[in-house]
Amino acid sequence: MMGCFVDLLAQSTSTVTFLGGESPGVWSAEDLAMAGRSVAGRLQTGGLVAGDRLGLWMPNGPAYVQALAACSAGGFVAVNVNTRFSLEEARDLMQRSGVAAVVTDRPSDVPDGVHAISLADIESSTVGPATDHLPDADDPFVVFTTSGTTSKPKMVLHRQRSIVEHSEFVAPHFGYTRQTPMLVALPLCGVFGLNTFAGGIAGNAPIWMLDGFDATAAARLIETENIVVANGSDDMFHRMLSTGHSLSTLRIAGYGAFNAGLDNIVEEADAAGASLSGVYGMSEVQALFAHRDVGEPMVTRRLAGGAMVAPSASVRAADPETGSVLEHGLDGELQLRGPSLFAGYLAEGGSLIDPVLTDEAFVDGWFRTGDLGRTHDDGTFTFVTRMGDVLRLGGFLVAPAEIEEVLVSLPGIADAQVVAASTTAGMRPVAFVIADSSRPARSSSVDEAAVIAACAQRLARYKCPVRVVTVDQFPTTDGPNGVKIQRAKLREKAKGVVSRDASSVGSANS
Repeated sequence: MMGCFVDLLAQSTSTVTFLGGESPGVWSAEDLAMAGRSVAGRLQTGGLVAGDRLGLWMPNGPAYVQALAACSAGGFVAVNVNTRFSLEEARDLMQRSGVAAVVTDRPSDVPDGVHAISLADIESSTVGPATDHLPDADDPFVVFTTSGTTSKPKMVLHRQRSIVEHSEFVAPHFGYTRQTPMLVALPLCGVFGLNTFAGGIAGNAPIWMLDGFDATAAARLIETENIVVANGSDDMFHRMLSTGHSLSTLRIAGYGAFNAGLDNIVEEADAAGASLSGVYGMSEVQALFAHRDVGEPMVTRRLAGGAMVAPSASVRAADPETGSVLEHGLDGELQLRGPSLFAGYLAEGGSLIDPVLTDEAFVDGWFRTGDLGRTHDDGTFTFVTRMGDVLRLGGFLVAPAEIEEVLVSLPGIADAQVVAASTTAGMRPVAFVIADSSRPARSSSVDEAAVIAACAQRLARYKCPVRVVTVDQFPTTDGPNGVKIQRAKLREKAKGVVSRDASSVGSANS
Protein backbone atom coordinates (compact mmCIF):
# COMPACT_ATOMS: atom_id res chain seq x y z
CA MET A 1 0.00 0.00 0.00
CA MET A 2 1.04 3.58 -0.64
CA GLY A 3 1.20 5.86 2.33
CA CYS A 4 1.25 9.38 0.84
CA PHE A 5 -1.56 11.19 -0.94
CA VAL A 6 0.70 12.61 -3.66
CA ASP A 7 1.89 9.08 -4.49
CA LEU A 8 -1.70 7.85 -4.63
CA LEU A 9 -2.35 10.48 -7.32
CA ALA A 10 0.89 9.82 -9.16
CA GLN A 11 0.25 6.10 -9.53
CA SER A 12 -3.41 6.39 -10.56
CA THR A 13 -4.61 6.27 -14.16
CA SER A 14 -7.70 8.36 -13.34
CA THR A 15 -8.57 11.45 -15.32
CA VAL A 16 -10.35 14.28 -13.52
CA THR A 17 -12.69 16.54 -15.49
CA PHE A 18 -13.22 19.78 -13.57
CA LEU A 19 -16.47 21.56 -14.38
CA GLY A 20 -17.39 25.11 -13.46
CA GLY A 21 -15.20 27.51 -11.56
CA GLU A 22 -12.36 29.57 -12.95
CA SER A 23 -10.25 26.70 -14.33
CA PRO A 24 -12.38 24.00 -15.98
CA GLY A 25 -10.53 21.31 -17.87
CA VAL A 26 -9.27 17.75 -17.83
CA TRP A 27 -6.27 16.66 -15.77
CA SER A 28 -4.67 13.28 -15.31
CA ALA A 29 -4.13 12.27 -11.71
CA GLU A 30 -0.42 11.98 -12.48
CA ASP A 31 -0.27 15.57 -13.73
CA LEU A 32 -2.10 16.78 -10.63
CA ALA A 33 0.57 15.06 -8.52
CA MET A 34 3.39 16.65 -10.52
CA ALA A 35 1.73 20.06 -10.23
CA GLY A 36 1.31 19.54 -6.48
CA ARG A 37 5.02 18.86 -6.06
CA SER A 38 5.81 22.08 -7.94
CA VAL A 39 3.36 24.04 -5.79
CA ALA A 40 5.06 22.61 -2.70
CA GLY A 41 8.42 23.82 -4.03
CA ARG A 42 7.01 27.30 -4.60
CA LEU A 43 5.53 27.37 -1.11
CA GLN A 44 8.89 26.34 0.35
CA THR A 45 10.55 29.17 -1.54
CA GLY A 46 7.96 31.48 -0.02
CA GLY A 47 8.97 30.43 3.49
CA LEU A 48 6.67 27.51 4.38
CA VAL A 49 8.40 24.58 6.07
CA ALA A 50 7.27 21.04 6.82
CA GLY A 51 4.78 21.06 9.69
CA ASP A 52 3.39 24.50 8.85
CA ARG A 53 -0.38 24.68 8.51
CA LEU A 54 -1.91 25.77 5.20
CA GLY A 55 -5.57 26.76 5.06
CA LEU A 56 -7.62 25.66 2.04
CA TRP A 57 -10.61 27.98 1.66
CA MET A 58 -12.04 27.64 -1.82
CA PRO A 59 -14.52 25.65 -3.91
CA ASN A 60 -13.66 22.38 -5.60
CA GLY A 61 -11.28 22.66 -8.54
CA PRO A 62 -7.80 21.80 -9.76
CA ALA A 63 -6.22 24.28 -7.34
CA TYR A 64 -7.78 22.45 -4.39
CA VAL A 65 -6.41 19.07 -5.47
CA GLN A 66 -3.00 20.59 -6.27
CA ALA A 67 -2.88 22.25 -2.85
CA LEU A 68 -3.69 18.94 -1.15
CA ALA A 69 -0.97 17.26 -3.19
CA ALA A 70 1.41 20.07 -2.25
CA CYS A 71 0.69 19.54 1.45
CA SER A 72 1.38 15.83 1.01
CA ALA A 73 4.60 16.41 -0.92
CA GLY A 74 5.90 19.27 1.22
CA GLY A 75 4.88 18.01 4.64
CA PHE A 76 2.44 20.87 5.26
CA VAL A 77 -0.81 20.34 7.19
CA ALA A 78 -3.91 21.15 5.12
CA VAL A 79 -6.60 22.84 7.21
CA ASN A 80 -9.92 22.61 5.36
CA VAL A 81 -12.07 25.71 5.79
CA ASN A 82 -15.68 25.10 4.80
CA THR A 83 -16.86 27.63 2.21
CA ARG A 84 -20.30 27.47 3.84
CA PHE A 85 -18.93 28.95 7.05
CA SER A 86 -19.74 32.56 7.74
CA LEU A 87 -16.81 34.96 7.48
CA GLU A 88 -16.57 35.11 11.27
CA GLU A 89 -16.52 31.31 11.57
CA ALA A 90 -13.94 30.93 8.82
CA ARG A 91 -11.61 33.50 10.37
CA ASP A 92 -12.03 31.93 13.79
CA LEU A 93 -10.99 28.53 12.43
CA MET A 94 -7.96 30.00 10.67
CA GLN A 95 -6.81 31.66 13.86
CA ARG A 96 -7.47 28.68 16.15
CA SER A 97 -5.74 26.25 13.80
CA GLY A 98 -2.68 28.49 13.51
CA VAL A 99 -2.47 28.54 9.71
CA ALA A 100 0.56 30.35 8.31
CA ALA A 101 -1.09 30.93 4.94
CA VAL A 102 -4.43 30.33 3.20
CA VAL A 103 -5.10 29.35 -0.40
CA THR A 104 -8.35 31.09 -1.31
CA ASP A 105 -10.44 32.85 -3.91
CA ARG A 106 -11.25 35.45 -1.21
CA PRO A 107 -7.82 36.90 -0.33
CA SER A 108 -9.25 40.15 1.03
CA ASP A 109 -11.20 38.24 3.71
CA VAL A 110 -8.18 36.47 5.20
CA PRO A 111 -7.38 37.61 8.78
CA ASP A 112 -4.51 40.00 9.44
CA GLY A 113 -1.24 38.19 10.00
CA VAL A 114 -2.15 35.27 7.71
CA HIS A 115 -0.65 35.25 4.23
CA ALA A 116 -3.25 34.93 1.46
CA ILE A 117 -2.38 32.84 -1.60
CA SER A 118 -4.73 33.34 -4.54
CA LEU A 119 -5.77 30.57 -6.90
CA ALA A 120 -3.82 32.36 -9.63
CA ASP A 121 -0.69 32.01 -7.48
CA ILE A 122 -1.29 28.26 -7.26
CA GLU A 123 -1.77 27.96 -11.01
CA SER A 124 1.45 29.88 -11.69
CA SER A 125 3.28 27.46 -9.38
CA THR A 126 2.37 24.29 -11.25
CA VAL A 127 5.40 24.50 -13.51
CA GLY A 128 8.70 24.75 -11.70
CA PRO A 129 11.12 22.93 -9.42
CA ALA A 130 9.53 20.30 -7.21
CA THR A 131 9.90 20.19 -3.45
CA ASP A 132 12.94 18.40 -2.04
CA HIS A 133 11.00 17.24 1.03
CA LEU A 134 10.72 13.47 1.49
CA PRO A 135 7.10 12.85 2.51
CA ASP A 136 6.26 10.13 4.99
CA ALA A 137 3.07 8.18 5.57
CA ASP A 138 3.05 9.29 9.20
CA ASP A 139 3.25 13.00 8.35
CA PRO A 140 0.30 14.98 9.78
CA PHE A 141 -1.65 15.77 6.64
CA VAL A 142 -5.18 17.11 6.76
CA VAL A 143 -7.59 18.72 9.25
CA PHE A 144 -11.38 18.53 9.07
CA THR A 145 -13.82 20.31 11.37
CA THR A 146 -16.57 18.69 13.33
CA SER A 147 -18.89 19.62 16.16
CA GLY A 148 -19.25 17.74 19.40
CA THR A 149 -20.67 19.06 22.63
CA THR A 150 -18.45 22.13 22.70
CA SER A 151 -19.35 25.55 21.33
CA LYS A 152 -16.57 25.53 18.75
CA PRO A 153 -15.98 22.98 15.98
CA LYS A 154 -13.24 20.53 16.91
CA MET A 155 -10.33 20.13 14.51
CA VAL A 156 -9.80 16.51 13.47
CA LEU A 157 -6.26 15.64 12.34
CA HIS A 158 -5.48 12.76 9.99
CA ARG A 159 -2.06 11.54 8.96
CA GLN A 160 -1.34 10.68 5.34
CA ARG A 161 -1.51 6.98 6.11
CA SER A 162 -5.11 6.98 7.35
CA ILE A 163 -6.40 8.92 4.33
CA VAL A 164 -4.55 6.83 1.76
CA GLU A 165 -5.09 3.39 3.30
CA HIS A 166 -8.79 4.13 3.74
CA SER A 167 -9.12 5.03 0.05
CA GLU A 168 -7.40 1.78 -0.91
CA PHE A 169 -9.99 -0.16 1.10
CA VAL A 170 -12.89 1.95 -0.20
CA ALA A 171 -12.13 1.32 -3.89
CA PRO A 172 -12.46 -2.49 -3.92
CA HIS A 173 -15.23 -2.57 -1.32
CA PHE A 174 -17.46 -0.24 -3.34
CA GLY A 175 -16.24 -1.51 -6.69
CA TYR A 176 -14.61 1.65 -8.05
CA THR A 177 -12.73 0.79 -11.27
CA ARG A 178 -11.83 2.18 -14.70
CA GLN A 179 -15.32 1.13 -15.80
CA THR A 180 -17.21 3.11 -13.13
CA PRO A 181 -17.39 6.82 -14.04
CA MET A 182 -17.70 8.88 -10.85
CA LEU A 183 -19.34 12.20 -10.02
CA VAL A 184 -17.82 14.23 -7.16
CA ALA A 185 -20.32 16.95 -6.26
CA LEU A 186 -19.51 17.06 -2.55
CA PRO A 187 -16.98 19.63 -1.28
CA LEU A 188 -13.43 18.39 -0.79
CA CYS A 189 -13.28 20.29 2.51
CA GLY A 190 -15.26 17.47 4.15
CA VAL A 191 -14.52 13.78 4.56
CA PHE A 192 -17.53 12.75 2.45
CA GLY A 193 -16.17 14.61 -0.56
CA LEU A 194 -12.48 13.86 -0.07
CA ASN A 195 -13.02 10.16 0.68
CA THR A 196 -15.19 9.78 -2.42
CA PHE A 197 -12.54 11.46 -4.58
CA ALA A 198 -9.61 9.57 -3.05
CA GLY A 199 -11.48 6.27 -3.41
CA GLY A 200 -12.05 7.01 -7.07
CA ILE A 201 -8.36 7.81 -7.54
CA ALA A 202 -7.40 4.55 -5.81
CA GLY A 203 -9.72 2.62 -8.14
CA ASN A 204 -8.49 4.45 -11.27
CA ALA A 205 -12.04 5.63 -11.98
CA PRO A 206 -12.70 8.47 -14.45
CA ILE A 207 -13.92 11.39 -12.32
CA TRP A 208 -16.12 14.42 -13.06
CA MET A 209 -15.94 17.09 -10.38
CA LEU A 210 -18.30 20.04 -9.92
CA ASP A 211 -17.07 23.21 -8.21
CA GLY A 212 -20.28 23.21 -6.20
CA PHE A 213 -23.46 21.19 -6.06
CA ASP A 214 -26.15 22.13 -8.55
CA ALA A 215 -28.95 19.58 -8.83
CA THR A 216 -29.70 20.19 -12.51
CA ALA A 217 -26.05 20.24 -13.57
CA ALA A 218 -25.29 17.10 -11.55
CA ALA A 219 -28.32 15.19 -12.85
CA ARG A 220 -27.61 16.21 -16.45
CA LEU A 221 -24.02 15.03 -16.06
CA ILE A 222 -25.13 11.66 -14.70
CA GLU A 223 -27.41 11.24 -17.69
CA THR A 224 -25.01 12.38 -20.42
CA GLU A 225 -21.84 10.72 -19.09
CA ASN A 226 -23.47 7.50 -17.85
CA ILE A 227 -22.17 8.11 -14.34
CA VAL A 228 -22.17 4.95 -12.22
CA VAL A 229 -20.79 6.30 -8.90
CA ALA A 230 -22.05 9.24 -6.83
CA ASN A 231 -22.20 9.79 -3.08
CA GLY A 232 -24.16 12.45 -1.26
CA SER A 233 -26.94 13.29 1.14
CA ASP A 234 -30.55 12.17 0.82
CA ASP A 235 -31.47 15.77 0.03
CA MET A 236 -28.96 15.94 -2.84
CA PHE A 237 -30.35 12.78 -4.44
CA HIS A 238 -33.93 13.95 -3.90
CA ARG A 239 -33.19 17.22 -5.67
CA MET A 240 -31.46 15.46 -8.56
CA LEU A 241 -34.34 13.01 -8.96
CA SER A 242 -36.71 15.97 -9.09
CA THR A 243 -35.01 17.48 -12.16
CA GLY A 244 -36.49 14.95 -14.56
CA HIS A 245 -33.10 13.78 -15.82
CA SER A 246 -32.50 10.04 -15.83
CA LEU A 247 -30.31 8.71 -13.03
CA SER A 248 -30.76 5.10 -14.11
CA THR A 249 -27.02 4.51 -14.61
CA LEU A 250 -26.36 5.09 -10.90
CA ARG A 251 -25.73 1.70 -9.35
CA ILE A 252 -23.00 2.50 -6.78
CA ALA A 253 -24.46 5.39 -4.84
CA GLY A 254 -24.04 5.82 -1.09
CA TYR A 255 -26.17 8.32 0.79
CA GLY A 256 -26.19 9.90 4.21
CA ALA A 257 -29.60 10.22 5.85
CA PHE A 258 -29.66 13.83 7.05
CA ASN A 259 -33.30 14.78 6.42
CA ALA A 260 -35.93 12.87 8.39
CA GLY A 261 -38.53 14.02 5.88
CA LEU A 262 -36.85 11.98 3.13
CA ASP A 263 -36.98 8.55 4.71
CA ASN A 264 -38.37 7.14 1.45
CA ILE A 265 -35.42 8.25 -0.70
CA VAL A 266 -34.31 4.67 -1.45
CA GLU A 267 -37.77 3.83 -2.78
CA GLU A 268 -37.84 7.09 -4.75
CA ALA A 269 -34.50 6.25 -6.36
CA ASP A 270 -35.48 2.64 -7.07
CA ALA A 271 -38.59 3.84 -8.87
CA ALA A 272 -36.35 5.94 -11.11
CA GLY A 273 -34.00 3.05 -11.83
CA ALA A 274 -31.17 4.22 -9.54
CA SER A 275 -29.74 2.24 -6.62
CA LEU A 276 -29.01 3.98 -3.32
CA SER A 277 -27.68 2.41 -0.14
CA GLY A 278 -26.83 3.78 3.27
CA VAL A 279 -23.29 4.66 4.34
CA TYR A 280 -21.78 5.53 7.71
CA GLY A 281 -18.90 7.72 8.80
CA MET A 282 -17.73 10.91 10.46
CA SER A 283 -14.64 13.11 10.41
CA GLU A 284 -12.85 11.07 13.07
CA VAL A 285 -13.20 7.71 11.27
CA GLN A 286 -13.75 9.17 7.78
CA ALA A 287 -16.79 8.85 5.54
CA LEU A 288 -17.56 5.53 3.84
CA PHE A 289 -16.37 3.70 6.97
CA ALA A 290 -19.25 1.27 6.48
CA HIS A 291 -21.67 0.60 3.65
CA ARG A 292 -24.88 -1.24 2.89
CA ASP A 293 -24.54 -3.56 -0.08
CA VAL A 294 -26.73 -2.66 -3.03
CA GLY A 295 -27.98 -6.25 -3.09
CA GLU A 296 -29.50 -6.01 0.39
CA PRO A 297 -33.28 -5.78 0.81
CA MET A 298 -34.63 -2.25 0.77
CA VAL A 299 -35.57 -2.42 4.45
CA THR A 300 -31.89 -2.69 5.45
CA ARG A 301 -30.36 -0.85 2.48
CA ARG A 302 -31.93 2.37 3.71
CA LEU A 303 -30.16 2.12 7.11
CA ALA A 304 -26.78 3.66 7.92
CA GLY A 305 -24.11 1.19 8.90
CA GLY A 306 -23.56 -2.20 7.33
CA ALA A 307 -20.23 -3.85 6.60
CA MET A 308 -16.97 -2.05 7.38
CA VAL A 309 -14.77 -1.40 4.35
CA ALA A 310 -11.49 -2.28 6.09
CA PRO A 311 -11.10 -5.96 7.02
CA SER A 312 -9.12 -4.99 10.11
CA ALA A 313 -11.77 -2.53 11.37
CA SER A 314 -14.01 -3.53 14.25
CA VAL A 315 -17.07 -2.25 16.07
CA ARG A 316 -18.72 -2.81 19.40
CA ALA A 317 -21.66 -1.31 21.28
CA ALA A 318 -21.19 -0.31 24.90
CA ASP A 319 -23.60 0.63 27.63
CA PRO A 320 -23.35 4.44 27.78
CA GLU A 321 -23.64 4.44 31.57
CA THR A 322 -21.56 1.47 32.68
CA GLY A 323 -19.24 1.17 29.68
CA SER A 324 -19.76 -2.60 29.53
CA VAL A 325 -19.73 -4.18 26.07
CA LEU A 326 -23.19 -5.25 24.97
CA GLU A 327 -24.33 -8.39 23.22
CA HIS A 328 -25.29 -8.26 19.54
CA GLY A 329 -28.69 -6.69 18.95
CA LEU A 330 -28.66 -4.42 22.00
CA ASP A 331 -28.50 -0.65 21.53
CA GLY A 332 -25.50 1.19 22.94
CA GLU A 333 -22.81 3.65 22.03
CA LEU A 334 -20.99 2.57 18.88
CA GLN A 335 -17.23 2.34 19.44
CA LEU A 336 -14.81 1.79 16.56
CA ARG A 337 -11.28 0.74 15.73
CA GLY A 338 -9.56 0.59 12.36
CA PRO A 339 -6.92 2.04 10.04
CA SER A 340 -9.09 5.02 9.08
CA LEU A 341 -9.14 6.53 12.58
CA PHE A 342 -7.80 10.02 13.12
CA ALA A 343 -4.53 10.85 14.89
CA GLY A 344 -6.18 13.20 17.37
CA TYR A 345 -7.77 16.61 17.74
CA LEU A 346 -5.55 19.45 16.57
CA ALA A 347 -4.36 21.64 19.40
CA GLU A 348 -4.66 25.39 19.37
CA GLY A 349 -1.27 27.04 19.57
CA GLY A 350 2.07 25.39 18.95
CA SER A 351 1.32 21.77 19.87
CA LEU A 352 0.13 19.27 17.30
CA ILE A 353 -2.45 17.24 19.23
CA ASP A 354 -4.69 18.27 22.13
CA PRO A 355 -4.12 15.40 24.61
CA VAL A 356 -7.17 16.16 26.75
CA LEU A 357 -9.74 16.27 23.94
CA THR A 358 -8.15 13.27 22.24
CA ASP A 359 -8.01 11.10 25.38
CA GLU A 360 -11.66 11.88 26.11
CA ALA A 361 -12.61 10.49 22.70
CA PHE A 362 -11.16 7.03 23.37
CA VAL A 363 -11.72 4.22 25.84
CA ASP A 364 -9.26 1.32 25.87
CA GLY A 365 -8.18 2.20 22.33
CA TRP A 366 -11.74 2.33 20.97
CA PHE A 367 -13.09 5.58 19.50
CA ARG A 368 -16.30 6.67 21.19
CA THR A 369 -18.56 7.85 18.37
CA GLY A 370 -21.38 9.32 20.44
CA ASP A 371 -23.75 7.41 18.16
CA LEU A 372 -26.41 4.98 19.28
CA GLY A 373 -26.44 1.69 17.41
CA ARG A 374 -26.31 -2.08 17.59
CA THR A 375 -23.96 -4.76 16.32
CA HIS A 376 -24.93 -8.00 14.59
CA ASP A 377 -23.39 -11.46 14.71
CA ASP A 378 -22.44 -11.29 11.02
CA GLY A 379 -19.93 -8.52 11.76
CA THR A 380 -22.11 -5.63 10.55
CA PHE A 381 -23.74 -2.88 12.59
CA THR A 382 -26.70 -0.53 12.41
CA PHE A 383 -26.65 3.16 13.29
CA VAL A 384 -29.80 4.18 15.15
CA THR A 385 -29.42 7.84 16.05
CA ARG A 386 -27.00 10.40 17.37
CA MET A 387 -26.63 10.32 21.12
CA GLY A 388 -27.08 13.50 23.06
CA ASP A 389 -28.41 16.69 21.62
CA VAL A 390 -26.09 17.28 18.68
CA LEU A 391 -27.98 18.55 15.64
CA ARG A 392 -27.38 17.45 12.06
CA LEU A 393 -27.93 20.47 9.85
CA GLY A 394 -27.11 20.84 6.19
CA GLY A 395 -25.22 17.56 6.29
CA PHE A 396 -23.04 18.66 9.22
CA LEU A 397 -23.12 17.85 12.92
CA VAL A 398 -23.60 21.07 14.87
CA ALA A 399 -23.54 21.56 18.63
CA PRO A 400 -26.62 23.48 19.85
CA ALA A 401 -24.28 25.36 22.20
CA GLU A 402 -22.58 26.91 19.18
CA ILE A 403 -25.83 28.57 18.09
CA GLU A 404 -27.01 29.25 21.63
CA GLU A 405 -23.77 31.10 22.38
CA VAL A 406 -24.51 33.55 19.56
CA LEU A 407 -28.14 33.99 20.64
CA VAL A 408 -27.42 34.84 24.28
CA SER A 409 -24.81 37.37 23.17
CA LEU A 410 -27.54 39.41 21.46
CA PRO A 411 -29.31 42.26 23.28
CA GLY A 412 -32.53 41.29 25.01
CA ILE A 413 -31.93 37.52 25.22
CA ALA A 414 -31.25 36.01 28.63
CA ASP A 415 -31.16 32.33 27.69
CA ALA A 416 -31.64 30.09 24.66
CA GLN A 417 -32.17 26.49 23.67
CA VAL A 418 -31.87 25.24 20.10
CA VAL A 419 -33.36 22.07 18.63
CA ALA A 420 -33.74 20.78 15.08
CA ALA A 421 -36.98 20.45 13.15
CA SER A 422 -37.73 18.91 9.76
CA THR A 423 -38.66 21.41 7.06
CA THR A 424 -39.09 21.12 3.30
CA ALA A 425 -35.48 22.31 3.05
CA GLY A 426 -34.19 19.64 5.44
CA MET A 427 -33.38 19.71 9.15
CA ARG A 428 -33.13 23.30 10.36
CA PRO A 429 -32.54 24.89 13.79
CA VAL A 430 -35.39 26.38 15.80
CA ALA A 431 -34.49 28.61 18.75
CA PHE A 432 -36.48 29.03 21.95
CA VAL A 433 -35.39 32.08 23.90
CA ILE A 434 -36.16 33.74 27.20
CA ALA A 435 -36.22 37.52 27.06
CA ASP A 436 -34.03 39.54 29.40
CA SER A 437 -36.04 40.16 32.58
CA SER A 438 -34.87 43.77 32.64
CA ARG A 439 -36.90 44.46 29.49
CA PRO A 440 -40.26 46.26 29.93
CA ALA A 441 -43.25 43.90 30.17
CA ARG A 442 -44.66 45.28 26.92
CA SER A 443 -41.47 44.10 25.17
CA SER A 444 -41.35 40.61 26.67
CA SER A 445 -41.01 39.06 23.20
CA VAL A 446 -37.79 39.48 21.27
CA ASP A 447 -37.84 40.81 17.72
CA GLU A 448 -37.69 37.53 15.80
CA ALA A 449 -36.70 39.02 12.44
CA ALA A 450 -33.93 41.11 14.01
CA VAL A 451 -32.51 38.11 15.87
CA ILE A 452 -32.51 35.95 12.74
CA ALA A 453 -30.81 38.73 10.78
CA ALA A 454 -28.15 39.10 13.47
CA CYS A 455 -27.53 35.33 13.49
CA ALA A 456 -27.18 35.35 9.71
CA GLN A 457 -24.23 37.74 10.08
CA ARG A 458 -22.38 35.41 12.45
CA LEU A 459 -23.42 31.87 11.52
CA ALA A 460 -23.37 29.72 8.41
CA ARG A 461 -26.73 29.71 6.67
CA TYR A 462 -27.56 26.14 7.72
CA LYS A 463 -26.90 27.05 11.38
CA CYS A 464 -29.11 30.15 11.35
CA PRO A 465 -32.46 29.57 13.15
CA VAL A 466 -35.49 29.53 10.89
CA ARG A 467 -37.66 30.49 13.85
CA VAL A 468 -36.96 32.29 17.13
CA VAL A 469 -39.74 31.70 19.64
CA THR A 470 -39.99 33.59 22.93
CA VAL A 471 -41.04 31.52 25.96
CA ASP A 472 -41.44 32.37 29.63
CA GLN A 473 -39.46 29.31 30.69
CA PHE A 474 -38.12 26.07 29.30
CA PRO A 475 -39.86 22.79 30.14
CA THR A 476 -37.81 21.04 32.81
CA THR A 477 -37.83 17.95 34.95
CA ASP A 478 -36.28 17.30 38.36
CA GLY A 479 -34.11 14.22 38.60
CA PRO A 480 -31.38 12.73 40.79
CA ASN A 481 -28.83 14.82 38.94
CA GLY A 482 -30.75 18.07 39.21
CA VAL A 483 -33.01 20.05 36.93
CA LYS A 484 -32.85 19.03 33.29
CA ILE A 485 -34.35 20.80 30.30
CA GLN A 486 -36.77 18.56 28.42
CA ARG A 487 -35.46 19.00 24.92
CA ALA A 488 -37.88 16.38 23.62
CA LYS A 489 -40.76 18.74 24.46
CA LEU A 490 -38.98 21.58 22.69
CA ARG A 491 -38.56 19.38 19.63
CA GLU A 492 -42.28 18.63 19.64
CA LYS A 493 -43.08 22.31 19.91
CA ALA A 494 -40.64 23.09 17.10
CA LYS A 495 -42.55 20.78 14.76
CA GLY A 496 -45.65 22.91 15.18
CA VAL A 497 -43.76 26.16 14.89
CA VAL A 498 -42.14 25.42 11.52
CA SER A 499 -45.44 24.18 10.09
CA ARG A 500 -46.99 27.59 10.58
CA ASP A 501 -46.43 30.79 8.67
CA ALA A 502 -43.32 32.48 10.07
CA SER A 503 -44.90 35.90 9.78
CA SER A 504 -47.80 34.96 12.02
CA VAL A 505 -45.88 33.57 15.00
CA GLY A 506 -43.51 35.74 16.95
CA SER A 507 -43.89 34.17 20.38
CA ALA A 508 -45.29 31.10 22.02
CA ASN A 509 -45.32 31.88 25.71
CA SER A 510 -45.62 28.84 27.95
